[in-house]
Amino acid sequence: MKRNIRLFLVLCMCSLAFTSCGKQEEEVAEDVVDTTEQVALDDVEVEDYTVLKYNELEVLAYEGDTDAMVMLGRMLEYGADDVKQSFTEAISWYQMASDSGNIDGTCALGYFYLTGTGVEKDLEKASELFDTAIEGGSVNAYVGKARTLLMERDISEDSEVADVIDDSKKDSTESDEEDSISEEDKAIYDLFYKAQIAGDVDGAYYLGYAYENGIGTPVDYKKAYDYYSRASKNNSTDLADQYSKNKANVAIGLLYIKGNGVEQDSAQAIEYFEAASEAGYAKGSYYLGQIYENGVGVDKDYEKAMEYYLLAADSDYAPALNQIGYMYYNGYGVDVDFASAVYYQKLAALQGYAIAQVNLGFLYENGYGVERNLETALSYYEMAADSGYEGAMEAVVRVRAQINEEM
Repeated sequence: MKRNIRLFLVLCMCSLAFTSCGKQEEEVAEDVVDTTEQVALDDVEVEDYTVLKYNELEVLAYEGDTDAMVMLGRMLEYGADDVKQSFTEAISWYQMASDSGNIDGTCALGYFYLTGTGVEKDLEKASELFDTAIEGGSVNAYVGKARTLLMERDISEDSEVADVIDDSKKDSTESDEEDSISEEDKAIYDLFYKAQIAGDVDGAYYLGYAYENGIGTPVDYKKAYDYYSRASKNNSTDLADQYSKNKANVAIGLLYIKGNGVEQDSAQAIEYFEAASEAGYAKGSYYLGQIYENGVGVDKDYEKAMEYYLLAADSDYAPALNQIGYMYYNGYGVDVDFASAVYYQKLAALQGYAIAQVNLGFLYENGYGVERNLETALSYYEMAADSGYEGAMEAVVRVRAQINEEM
């Protein structure tokens, strides 16, 4: 939408006089000519809202410009220069835009309800919002709808980096795979495909994700690489598109680490992780930390690993927070500090990160960095068990037995 702005430029000419007595000052003041002139420039069209500053967008938004409302939401959602990330404020602007009929605002709201960011997760609400946006012509809403269907079948976003691949898919024939694909998965694939074919960057990323994980299609790492690359090479200045580009860079880096669809190459992986990290994407920094902590294609460097983990932790990325706690517990690149280990594990556990919950349970069970407390340990183990984390239930049984023995 092109927006006409009425700009008022106030041009002031000031005369300064230095005198030695009040009367002279008075006389000079009387002689000063008021040269204030107000000039109106009409019909200035905004072709690209991304070049406007936050306060300029606010002016337009309060005048009812829904595109400006969406852009404000984007800046607050992802964070931008001199704009602190605030999901609550982002949701507010998206809601205003949506209420005024802006489909981009409606689509953006859908993602918040999909992920439960800043609001209570509500997949039914998210689905309704995406349906409305699709009816209004939003291309990216196809991706949101597909992700909602994925979430409904209990495939979380964490599976993007979980390295969990069904080996049976690799051994079966392509025809067997096609026969085993559910209609629901085919519908999900079709939605990703519609978004990608229409030029949506996030659509390209998720179509690659579908090929990598065999969602609605046989696993095909080469095609996954191809679609991830399409997202990675986009030059859009839209913050959402840049975020998709970062996701794609990390995904490609992981393909190079595993040698899936490409020749295994840790140097190439590092380049892609660095590109994401330099753009402020926490997962890129986290995986660089993993590279240097474990010495994947490079010499082990715990101090460098910690630097990258801390960089990711600036975005409150739970896996990085957990890993920092692990480094403090073991004294990797830092002095052993159980109190710091507890602190960072808590930050990760509060986000529902099951590994950190198990680690905290262990620390409380054994009294490392905290006073030994079996009840608290049990609580953390139960949290992890409730999320289905493997091995957590064994810890629950063990600690319950200890509590009974000490009663």
